[in-house]
Amino acid sequence: MLLAELLIDRKGEILDSWVDQVLTTYPEDGARIFKKEKDQFANPVGYAVKSSLWTVYALLFEKNEPEGIVDSLEQMVRIRAVQTFNPSEAVSMAYILKRVVKDFCRKDNVTDLEGWLAFEEKADILAYTMFDLYAASRERLYQTRIAEIKSGNHIVTAAGCPSKLMDENTAQKAELKTIEV
Repeated sequence: MLLAELLIDRKGEILDSWVDQVLTTYPEDGARIFKKEKDQFANPVGYAVKSSLWTVYALLFEKNEPEGIVDSLEQMVRIRAVQTFNPSEAVSMAYILKRVVKDFCRKDNVTDLEGWLAFEEKADILAYTMFDLYAASRERLYQTRIAEIKSGNHIVTAAGCPSKLMDENTAQKAELKTIEV
């Protein structure tokens, strides 16, 4: 069997395994929720990961349109850029896909070297694209933080909600009055 055939014939199994392993990169409690909850609004992270990976897979291995993956990856990469991932972890999906496909190749005794080289090239394109998107997202995040600091808005956001600060201030004054009495 050729690798291209495996990628089409076992698409559902490969994608399920890929999504599952990507969601496992999140902390244990989050991963469990992301894997279990299917509703888009109750689970936006899990939904973004699954829909992005399914679309990317179709573009790379069914339609052979690698240039279309940017739009599909952007939301998921933005989400991972604001989370506590290291850059290598944030863009690890391409390498996870390679590992998943290697496992399926071993199970099905696929030894198609030319097919593997073509697959690996597409997986590398995925990795490079994700890294570029991640770097751009982090840059936008830092630019936003710098703009907040320059405008003074960071004081409000760092201190918390103004009404909460007023409540805390009132509570502190009441506490001081009881101490004085």
